[in-house]
Amino acid sequence: MTAKQVLADLRARGAPVALGEVAARLLAVAAPLEPRLARPIVAAALGRPGATLSDPLLPEALEPLPPGGADATPLERAAFAVVDLETTGLSPERAAIIEIGAVRIEGLQVSDRFETLVDPRRPLSPAITRLTGIDDAMLAGAPTGGDALRSFRAWLDRTPGAVFVAHNARFDAGFVRRGFTACALPPLAEPTLCTRLLARRLAPELRRFGLDRVAEGFGLRFRARHRAMGDAEVTAEALLHLLERAREAALRTLGDLVRLQAAAPPKLPSRRAQGAVASHRSGNS
Repeated sequence: MTAKQVLADLRARGAPVALGEVAARLLAVAAPLEPRLARPIVAAALGRPGATLSDPLLPEALEPLPPGGADATPLERAAFAVVDLETTGLSPERAAIIEIGAVRIEGLQVSDRFETLVDPRRPLSPAITRLTGIDDAMLAGAPTGGDALRSFRAWLDRTPGAVFVAHNARFDAGFVRRGFTACALPPLAEPTLCTRLLARRLAPELRRFGLDRVAEGFGLRFRARHRAMGDAEVTAEALLHLLERAREAALRTLGDLVRLQAAAPPKLPSRRAQGAVASHRSGNS
């Protein structure tokens, strides 16, 4: 039985499978392997970094990546987890998460959502309540940070290989990475994508790339601004617009998108230069 057939057989069970059992089946041995030995074997069969594999693996995680890995995944077949967090401050070292909202995109369509309030175990400042509308009474009885992050990690694991996306992704990914590490959870897969950076490269005419400006430029409306799900939904819609532009620009794969994000953004003409061009055109019309 080939590795692909083994993985398909385990997937068909519809239940989580320990890494040790997966490795044993791949090697055709009777006894499950120790996790430290099993992880690199299973990672190689799936084409995924070992550090991103949970133990046990959900059935959906037993789908190998296409040849060439995630880098070669066509944009129309890629999965994205578009995330927004509300927090008590800007620093992952000192602040806490108070709300998580996430939207899954598969096949260029929204397929699922995740949303939870998070009890930070500390009173909220009046400034955070004014900004988000979240107050201490709303957080009473909400999951603690560890419980919320474990639920979020399990939600992410239902779509293995989904790319983490956020607007100003360094901020959201920083909180998630720190939280996953503190809870001994598998880390985020790399790379992450940032709709702010992608907008600078694919929609330079917007000139400003905060979420409000990007939403305005694409004609998007917030259901609830500065709430995690409201912002995540608009970010997900913005990503779909950006993916459409990427495909129009002959970008075909996740690797193309990642390389575009890493490239220097186009230089925009100054407002004075734009005014001169407009004046010249007006004089010639």
